[in-house]
Amino acid sequence: MVHVDRILFPTDGSECAERARRHALYLADHFDATLHVIWVEERPADLADVVEVTEGDLLPDLHGTSAAESPHLAEARVQERTVAHSSVAGGILAYTVEHDMNLVVLGSHGRRGLRRLVLGSVAEEVVRKAPCPVVTVRRGALAPDARTDGTMLVPVDFSEQRFRLLAYARELAPVYGMDVRVVHVVEVEEVPDAYGTYDSPPDPGQLAERARAALDEELDPLRDVGINVSVDVRTGHPANEVLTEAEDCRAAYIMVATHGRTGLERMLMGSVAEKIIRQAPCAVYTVKSFGPSLVDDKLEAEKEDAP
Repeated sequence: MVHVDRILFPTDGSECAERARRHALYLADHFDATLHVIWVEERPADLADVVEVTEGDLLPDLHGTSAAESPHLAEARVQERTVAHSSVAGGILAYTVEHDMNLVVLGSHGRRGLRRLVLGSVAEEVVRKAPCPVVTVRRGALAPDARTDGTMLVPVDFSEQRFRLLAYARELAPVYGMDVRVVHVVEVEEVPDAYGTYDSPPDPGQLAERARAALDEELDPLRDVGINVSVDVRTGHPANEVLTEAEDCRAAYIMVATHGRTGLERMLMGSVAEKIIRQAPCAVYTVKSFGPSLVDDKLEAEKEDAP
């Protein structure tokens, strides 16, 4: 079961924010959650404490529509505010913590290269530092009500974190009426114990078959609730292969885990999740490897209890 009572939608009135708005309304409607809509105004760093000013009708002012277009979302469950902070990302994060948000939904401009290094990315900073899951929506991503079916792509490795990620997929795929495609990328340079022990350099094809078999055993909890699940194993760089898989299967949604790296570790190692967020052709749901979970993480226990 998913526990979502409060959803945050930060907006700047852009096309990306408009796409994200439709996802936020859809999720708030489905979970009967309160939707918090905020506009962050930057101000001098020496006045960095968050200040909230209630502002009515942010949605129609910024997007030409209102929450009333979602027939089941009562206006009483939409709270609209302006937040003053020294940075946009800082304002979003401060509001998320102070109001105990369960989920953040925001647009991502998907900048690359020098422009991203110079300007930074609000979405990426929020994904790294927010204490809750974050949905990022790029300009080209389809709205949730624009398709009646599709595939939720779930990239996994063999860390313990995969159980939480699969638990989220089991709960959220039915929300969108989607199939689930689990993808694992074999990096020959790093061979997990799940692949087996080898005296000589392993054959990538053999590793892929072992990985596929190991994953397939763990997907019965999703099949048990009626989700159509498939598995693909690829070889190469994780982010590149996940993005290629997303194009190949025309993914409508990607659910990815993040370790929340910051600082030097992130600069040296990079982040698979951040590259996916920047370049994915669809919305990306980022699940935290730390902190409280919105779902009951029972996949590992169910696997251990199985005969």
